[in-house]
Amino acid sequence: DAFLNISPDHISDIEHPTFEDYLYSKRRLIANSRTLILGADSTHIDLLTQDAKQHHTPTTTFALRTSAVESPVGASTDAPSVVAYPATEADGYVISNREPDGSVTTMGPITLDIEGDFNYANAAAAIAIGIQAGVDFSSSAGKEALRVMQRVRVPGRMEQFTDPVSSALAIVDYAHNRLSVNALLDFVEKRYSSRNPHIILVTGSAGNKALERREQIVSAAQDRIDRFIFTAEDTDSEPYLDICKDMARHVSNTSVKSDIIVDRTQAVEAAVEDAREHRDRFTIILIIGKGDERWIKDANQHTAYEGDDRLIQRLFSYTPVPQTLSDALS
Repeated sequence: DAFLNISPDHISDIEHPTFEDYLYSKRRLIANSRTLILGADSTHIDLLTQDAKQHHTPTTTFALRTSAVESPVGASTDAPSVVAYPATEADGYVISNREPDGSVTTMGPITLDIEGDFNYANAAAAIAIGIQAGVDFSSSAGKEALRVMQRVRVPGRMEQFTDPVSSALAIVDYAHNRLSVNALLDFVEKRYSSRNPHIILVTGSAGNKALERREQIVSAAQDRIDRFIFTAEDTDSEPYLDICKDMARHVSNTSVKSDIIVDRTQAVEAAVEDAREHRDRFTIILIIGKGDERWIKDANQHTAYEGDDRLIQRLFSYTPVPQTLSDALS
């Protein structure tokens, strides 16, 4: 089992009644795993590690660090086993692995086609899984696996598009809670803060479940963006408008503009129109929650939807070169 992180989520009358119940349910994964890949920076890490020891589950930890100084070289046995950290003399990240005998091997640097520091943490987790499965990353087959991993893209995940009219940047992502929204905004800040971007967040939240996400998304974003456009996501019986109003009531930063446009297509169109009306500034449009899904759920029914990725491509009249796993293998 790969246990990446844990945070308050999936709490509602039809999911988990409390965070404690959700945490207990995820802890059962550890009890029923033959091996465990564990994020070393997970909240409740001491409890999770204790669970692994109690159930005699062999554990490999992984983490993202800011420099080689924080890598496992010379570290204690409690340090993460697999660490990703920025390369100093090249782009990308180096992956280091601490062997059971204390020796350290390094791989890379690797440069992922899918951007975001958090994706390098995911890459460290994937490499940790490979090591547990017996992959020798120093072999020709292992090096090929690393090459292919770098070229992989996930439709709807951190996809970027540039508007030829306004030069605005749109990012389509599946971010849907505090953790993922923070990670997305961290990426935007690190990459584009020098350009002082005007940031528009097009977002909704699930209906009838995971109610805490509504406040989480707003609180994570409101001090880091310039405009919310609340819109439809997926729901069973709770009306889209009620969900949007619930999210809007959590906006406490009076300097942030907040609008409700229930129709998701019209919401994205409004963001693009805003960018094109202000071409003198650099606008970033973040469209989160749906990715490349070709449906949207309403009244417990799946109805056809263009998809956030295709929608923004159409509005920008821009089609990127596709990158799939099969492309990466060629």
